Amino acid sequence: MIDFSATTAFRLVRQLAVAGRDAPSIYLLVCETAAMGAVRTDLEAEVQVQLGVDLRSLSSAEVQPERLGDVFSHGTAWPVILITLDRWLPKLADSFDRNIVLLARSGTVLFVAGRDIAERVLAAAPNLRNRLTDILLITPDETFGDPPA
Repeated sequence: MIDFSATTAFRLVRQLAVAGRDAPSIYLLVCETAAMGAVRTDLEAEVQVQLGVDLRSLSSAEVQPERLGDVFSHGTAWPVILITLDRWLPKLADSFDRNIVLLARSGTVLFVAGRDIAERVLAAAPNLRNRLTDILLITPDETFGDPPA
C-alpha cells in the first residue's frame, strides 16, 4: 500500500493559484469512496472562489476514450477539469496514457479516485504516472479543521 501526502481542496487550489494558469498540471487525488461527493463539492467551491473559474466536472462514465479531445477542449482562459474515476475502466486508463500530451496541454486536470482505482491507474498508465504533478490523499475540508467552503 502506498502512502500519499494529505491535503484538502482549499490547500490544493491554493497551490494551483500560486503556480498560475501558465503551469499546466495533472493531479491524482486519492480519497475514500464515501467522501468523493464532499471532495468534489469542496473543489468546485474553491476553484470558483480562489481561481475565479468554473470547474468542469465529469465522471469516468461520461468520458469516452476515443473522444478525449472533446473532454479537454476548452473555451476558458484557465480550464480546470475534474474527472472522477469511480470505477475501473482499462480502456479509459489506456486512452489517458496514450494521449498524455493532450492532457498536459489542457490546463489543470484533476483525477479523483479511490485508493484501489488510483493504484490500478498508476500501474496501468506509466506515461500518465510520469507526467503527474503530484499524487495526494485528499479529504473534505472539515477533516483538517479548515472551515467549510
